Amino acid sequence: METTDEIARRITEWRAGVAEQAKRYDAASRAIDEVTVSETAAGGAIMITVASSGIPTDLRLGEDVGRMKPDQIAAQIMACLRRAQARLADRVGAAVADTVGGGAGAEAIVGQYQHRFPRPPDTAGQPPSPLEENADFGLSAMDAEPTPAAAPVQHQPAAPARTQHRAPARNDEEEDWGARPW
Repeated sequence: METTDEIARRITEWRAGVAEQAKRYDAASRAIDEVTVSETAAGGAIMITVASSGIPTDLRLGEDVGRMKPDQIAAQIMACLRRAQARLADRVGAAVADTVGGGAGAEAIVGQYQHRFPRPPDTAGQPPSPLEENADFGLSAMDAEPTPAAAPVQHQPAAPARTQHRAPARNDEEEDWGARPW
């Protein structure tokens, strides 16, 4: 059986260990708060920066964005945002490893980031975006005329025939002052 002195010593050691661990996790929290990730899209025409929370903190649009259609700009921004958020797990993992080290706590933090911000699907094997494909020429598919899509055939009921009503002709010369002379 342990003496009261041994128990007191163990409690003191345990408190010191908990205090040290709390300091490391506090430092990890501060390091995580400082993490930012920037990504670009559309050949650098779009740049977005996200904070460690995943919330965008900066969005920059270059002049080339003016050649894009609004829905293309929106799609590029959202894809860029998702890529930046997905990179947060790695950056936060590095910050936690530097301050806390490995272990279950660090793995849980990184796991939460991976769950909140999953990696976008792999685009390997897919054709490059029009801006990437034509970046050397300064042209893109957005400069070309869009191919008109075939309009869906819609059958509408025929409009009822209209009957034309004409005012009765007058032979009164006084009221015919606006008639054409030819």
